[in-house]
Amino acid sequence: MTRQWPSIIMLWLIGVLAAAQFARMAVVAPLMRTTLGLTLSQAGWLISLLEVGGALFGFVAGLALARVSVHRFLLLGLAILAGTGLVEAIATGATTLFVARAAEGIGYLFVVIAAPTAIAATASDAIRPRALALWSTFVPVGIAAGAAVSGFLLTVTSMRGTALVWVSLVVASGVLVARFRIAGSAIHAIRLPAPAAWVSTFGFGLYTIFISALTMLLPSFLIEQAGATMGQSALSAACASLGVLPATAAAMLVMRNDRMSARRSATIAAVSLLAAVPFVLALYRIDGLALLTRAALAVLAVTVSGLVPPIVFARLPQLAGATTPDDPRIATANGLITQFGAGGALIGPPLGGLIVGWSGWSGLGVAASLLLIAMLAAFVLAEMIGAGAARLSVGYAAPK
Repeated sequence: MTRQWPSIIMLWLIGVLAAAQFARMAVVAPLMRTTLGLTLSQAGWLISLLEVGGALFGFVAGLALARVSVHRFLLLGLAILAGTGLVEAIATGATTLFVARAAEGIGYLFVVIAAPTAIAATASDAIRPRALALWSTFVPVGIAAGAAVSGFLLTVTSMRGTALVWVSLVVASGVLVARFRIAGSAIHAIRLPAPAAWVSTFGFGLYTIFISALTMLLPSFLIEQAGATMGQSALSAACASLGVLPATAAAMLVMRNDRMSARRSATIAAVSLLAAVPFVLALYRIDGLALLTRAALAVLAVTVSGLVPPIVFARLPQLAGATTPDDPRIATANGLITQFGAGGALIGPPLGGLIVGWSGWSGLGVAASLLLIAMLAAFVLAEMIGAGAARLSVGYAAPK
């Protein structure tokens, strides 16, 4: 059983490497604005284009994965990441850079669908929930690692050198993947996930709207409302983003030696999301709070609500109706959660900005709290649908 963890951690690290490309571009964006004459808006789009592939083609890619081996899909994604990263490193014009970044989003999409599908097929029943809970952390860990590594590299080499180091890391990971047999490589049929997975992944999309609006707009909020400096606001946002890590550790502890049942997962989601509401309302609606207090409230809101993503990923194979570890419904469900998650990440910050423009920061607090309630409704409904389906058929997916 323990021999499965090295492969699972390798797949998780590949996801972390892919997610690091968000922060890599964010860190070098100010230099690109100078060298290529990009506007602030263009720089923002250059960063977020990595999610366009998932937002547009996540579910389609999940269907395609059901017809292509997971191993090949993962290698293809890494090859696209390496190739587009190389083009970005040598690009001298904005048009080339934007086209390469959009294509890079397709490689990112392939990796983040194939890797969790392989994890689900690799892990035994006893550790699968914890393995998928670990996978749920790949984005915040990747962003933190990408920012730290890119910032260091820029102090010792050029912008092009930094990009080439990342390309080298992607190529090395591709060589590593090519040398290992990846589980779940014999998927030949297309099967749609069960209705419960659609509802659950929609709820996850609501979560990404909530979390991206909160964390991405937090620096602006702290500067305007708490007099924070740029450095203080950036540090606060980073700490808030990493708040999901202790939550994931707690979720994995709860899952230890116990497959997550429908009742248990719904109960944890209810406690987590309802407990986050007071922190969100206090963050945005109480005047006169000190910077440290507001930053702590943001971290607490992310940490408490952060119990939900690992549970969603852990429960996804069961809610999708999978009957075996390599059931094609796991691949299509991963495509679905990628589509909703990427779409939420794309619209979260601009939607939050619109709400602030209409009703101020306090309005964002109300909207974020309503999102938490809507998430809870979606997750509870998904578990009810899944439990009903489980009573009709007993198999791998049946909740206890």
